[in-house]
Amino acid sequence: MAHDYTRKKRHIAYSRAVSSNTNTLKPQLKIMNIAIVLAVSKYTNPSNNLPASKKDGDVISGVLSATGKFDKILTINNNESSSEIKEKLSNFFIENKGVKIEELFFYYSGHGEFSNDEFYYLLSDFDSKRKHQTTLQNNEVDDLIRTLNPTIVVKVIDACQSGTSYIKESDVLTKYFNETKKGFNKCYFLNSSLGDQSSYQDDNLSFFTHSFIESLKGHPSSEIRYKDIIDFILDDFHGNEEQTPFFVIQAELTEKFCAFNDNLKKYLVDYQEVKKTSAKEDKKNPTLLEIIKNNAKDYVDKDGALKAMEYCKQQFEKLELDSEISDLFNMEIRFVLDHQTIPGVRTIGTWLKDNNNEFFASPKYEEEFFEEYDIVPRMVLTGYKFLIEDAPFSAVRIEITSKFPNLKSYQCNVALLISKKEISFFYTVLNYLEDGWETKKLNLEKIKWTYNNSKIASEESMLRGLKGVYESINDRIKLDINNQFGLKNESEQDDDLPF
Repeated sequence: MAHDYTRKKRHIAYSRAVSSNTNTLKPQLKIMNIAIVLAVSKYTNPSNNLPASKKDGDVISGVLSATGKFDKILTINNNESSSEIKEKLSNFFIENKGVKIEELFFYYSGHGEFSNDEFYYLLSDFDSKRKHQTTLQNNEVDDLIRTLNPTIVVKVIDACQSGTSYIKESDVLTKYFNETKKGFNKCYFLNSSLGDQSSYQDDNLSFFTHSFIESLKGHPSSEIRYKDIIDFILDDFHGNEEQTPFFVIQAELTEKFCAFNDNLKKYLVDYQEVKKTSAKEDKKNPTLLEIIKNNAKDYVDKDGALKAMEYCKQQFEKLELDSEISDLFNMEIRFVLDHQTIPGVRTIGTWLKDNNNEFFASPKYEEEFFEEYDIVPRMVLTGYKFLIEDAPFSAVRIEITSKFPNLKSYQCNVALLISKKEISFFYTVLNYLEDGWETKKLNLEKIKWTYNNSKIASEESMLRGLKGVYESINDRIKLDINNQFGLKNESEQDDDLPF
């Protein structure tokens, strides 16, 4: 059901108040709990579809309804367009203004992306060229929630991340959600994975949502706290290096998700029976050979890696700035063999040293004498070694030169790391500082590297990764221009929309 409001009682309850002179009826505002369930399973590009997200939305909506706790539940689970979703959400929040909200529960299942210091919920018609129009920004959702001033906010986000992350801060997504809690009285944020990980699912449910449901089924007492659910999920994912849920809590740890009534117990039993039947019908026990062959499709040999690099080279050569700024700059793309000439490359070497990975690259150390009278040199990390022979390039340098004296010029550097399964794009955008009439130098004070991961066997996946690089370049330049000339940026323009 795309739009399901569940009412348990009337909004206004009347009680008789006795004064010293007469009996009067005084309205008492009902305290309500409300919930939003948003699930996206189909995308414009079919290869991005998430079949289990449809079932995620159904089962979470069913559980919330069975608890009897929530007065209204808005369920959006039919792959509605971004404009439809924003309209439904806007109407839901308008309808509940002026009502005392005790708890607001928000659930999302679908693709998610963290980039440019913002988390995006990707909607069914997502288009990277219309990113703000075809996504929900987490800050937007938070601002809407704050209009109702709920006592408790619970957000459960089961999102398959894009893998975009800042290299200097591997826990940047955790820090981001910790910052967002500041605007709420009490909150629980349950997130399915870190910023540089994916969230997994099978044909039945996303693994994180499945764990949430399992925590209810096996709970021994008549009530379950949010902290009990979190503890169960932590134990359930313990030792899973590919997916690490994380949680942000600003509460007393006594807040309850629900009490177990007959409706909820029946729903969980019925759901389990349906799941068992579905699993028996759909699951064929694959042989070991079939499992390995299917998994091998995601891997390439050396020739496949070189072919992937050639594909990336062709896509870089097609790079253009967005139409609104393309007339302001000249652009030159250079393919670099000696990646050690890239500014700040030592940070990538440090990342390789500190993170488990299978890339054909390793930290590079060189001897240095720190003191004038040192006899024995010290080994210092200076960058990294690119270990793929015959590679046509190892990095890309993009010079973006202003046509006008009142605009900055830029240099974007993109370094490639490659394994049998993945290709990662590490990138940074630096502006030039003018130190003379005809001379300039790169601003090296704050070099922030960002990276995203793509499947090396999939041209579509690599193209998405490259588009992420292009978006960062365009966003950085447009943000600087907007700040310089006092123009509205895209996020400010969104404030004018009905949503």
